[in-house]
Amino acid sequence: MTLRVRAWDGVVRALHALLAGLVAFDLVWDDGGPLHRQIGYAAAAVVLLRLIWAFYSSGNGRLAALRPSLRATVLYLRDLRSHRVARPAGHDPLGLWMVWLLWTLVLLLAVTGFMSRLDAFWGDDRLHDLHTWLANGLLVAILIHLAGVVCMSILRRDNLPAAMVSGWKRADPDEHQAQDASHESHPPG
Repeated sequence: MTLRVRAWDGVVRALHALLAGLVAFDLVWDDGGPLHRQIGYAAAAVVLLRLIWAFYSSGNGRLAALRPSLRATVLYLRDLRSHRVARPAGHDPLGLWMVWLLWTLVLLLAVTGFMSRLDAFWGDDRLHDLHTWLANGLLVAILIHLAGVVCMSILRRDNLPAAMVSGWKRADPDEHQAQDASHESHPPG
């Protein structure tokens, strides 16, 4: 029997799917017209909703679980080099950095897109160039994110995309044994 742990609640999964769909549409439908702008603003709204949800969520979706740590990242990279692959219930340290990078790029794209419509910036190609650069950066970050998901799914022998759909991941046996030992030494009640 494979042990499973709850990874993502329904709101996190729904917002992830919605953001992915909106961003994919906007990267393809890049005409700068009203639909492109509305989809971009909707993507930014989804990021803001996700951040608001982080204050109310429990488990891996909460804000405390989304704090990247340089120390944890260095330790994680060292473990990866030693072929030790942990199976965190939520994001691994590299995934946390990617979450914030993707969210930041989406928000910056919405801001630069909005600013490009203001009279103060009308005809200023620098803002348009920055918006294009951010969009290209987002595309590269998405490709790295997808490659990371595939690589970690293979290394961990766990289907991470399925976990984002179902909300459940395979448990790390070492972590589960540590939790069992903790419960045995400290019985509830």
